[in-house]
Parts: sequence; structure tokens; C-alpha cells
Amino acid sequence: MPETLLFRGARIVDPATGRDEVGDVAVREGAVVPGTPGATVLACEGLVLAPGLVDLHTHLREPGREDKETVESGCRAAALGGYTAVMDAGELLQYGPTAEVFHRPQSLRVARAFSDPPMNLMAGDALADGVRLKAGPELAIRLPGAASKSLTRSLTIGVRASALRLLPRPGDAALPGKVELTEISGSDTFVHVETAVGELVAQLTGVNSFELGAPITLHLSPEQAYVFDAQGALLIAPARRN
Repeated sequence: MPETLLFRGARIVDPATGRDEVGDVAVREGAVVPGTPGATVLACEGLVLAPGLVDLHTHLREPGREDKETVESGCRAAALGGYTAVMDAGELLQYGPTAEVFHRPQSLRVARAFSDPPMNLMAGDALADGVRLKAGPELAIRLPGAASKSLTRSLTIGVRASALRLLPRPGDAALPGKVELTEISGSDTFVHVETAVGELVAQLTGVNSFELGAPITLHLSPEQAYVFDAQGALLIAPARRN
């Protein structure tokens, strides 16, 4: 049975209903429910419990000043402060159902912000019959007409960590490298790999053990690649599978 959390003694602030009082709130699977015996109690005296805050004008420092902050670190800091949404420099980057924004980020900025772990991004060039990763293999990706005719046009190829595999399948591109770091999170292993196309992070199912510096080859299906043009606009997204 899903766990019920009971936030006890918090100052409850809800502008939609005008509520501002000290009380208890029980939550199960992200929804408010009646309090039940056996709930896990979290003491919240002196804390505020409210709907997620929205920062309408955030100055994230990426690109250009990653020494100060990145999109990932800025969003993590916002989440720790109770912000569930931020607007980069006051711009609405994309609006729509959560699944649609996740599967079809309309720009690199959205792709960077809406991915955990961050989407792997690799530089590439348009070819007549596909895409070549800089210092890497060719990917059999059919580009839209305008992009395919501009053979010198720079592209950015995006790959989610969960799309990288250890075992090859027909049509996969191989990305050899060496292990830099491994992290265990729940039932998944996150492997940081140094490759010729840059550092990649693969999300592997199960608890896996790798020696640091050990050779490793990641495999990618071109069908799982995102393609962004030189201005960062989405050209191609993987087809959604039911």
C-alpha cells in the first residue's frame, strides 16, 4: 500500500482558498487525503506548507557562466526552496501537458531543464543521408528537408540517459569510452563515461559494478536521438511508444 505522509503542525497557506492556519495535512501519492492511523508523521512546527511557488523571472547562468550556475543546479536549488516552476529570464519556453513537454522539448533550453539526469548533448553535422557526431559515428537519421540540404549546418544531438545501453541491437551506433564514475540510485545505476563525443551518462537498470577507468562501450539507437538545429530549435524527437 502506498505510504501516507502526515505533515503535522505546519502553517498551511493556500491563496486559492484564503486558508492561513496551523494544522495537519496528509498526503498519499501526491494527493491530499484524510489522515489515517499508521501514517508517517513529519514534524513541521515553524514551517510553511503551501502550493508550489513559481519564480516568474529567474536568471539561470547557462550558457556562458556555468562557473556560477547551470540550469540543473539552479533548478535543484529552486526545488529545495519550494519552487516547482521557474521562468528563465521571464520567458515562457514551452507550455503543455507534462508528457508532451518531456517527449517533445521544443528547444535545447527546455531539454536541459526538463530532464533528470540531464540530457546527454553531443555536437554533430548534417549529412546528405544522416548525421555525423563530431569525433564520432554517423547516425542514420532522416532530417527534415531544409536541414538535410544545409550540409555544413551544425546540429546538437540529444540522448536521454535511459536510451544508452550496454548490449548492442541491430542498427545501433557504438560509443566506446572509459568509466569515470558510477552512482547507485534506488534500483538503477548511473554510469558516467568519457567518450570521444564528450562525457555521457547512462542510466542502467539494476545495481551494476564498474571499475573506474575500465573500458566500456555504450550503444545508441538513432531512433532514440533528439536533433536540434544551430539555434537550438527541435528538429526531430523520438517517436513515442505506447
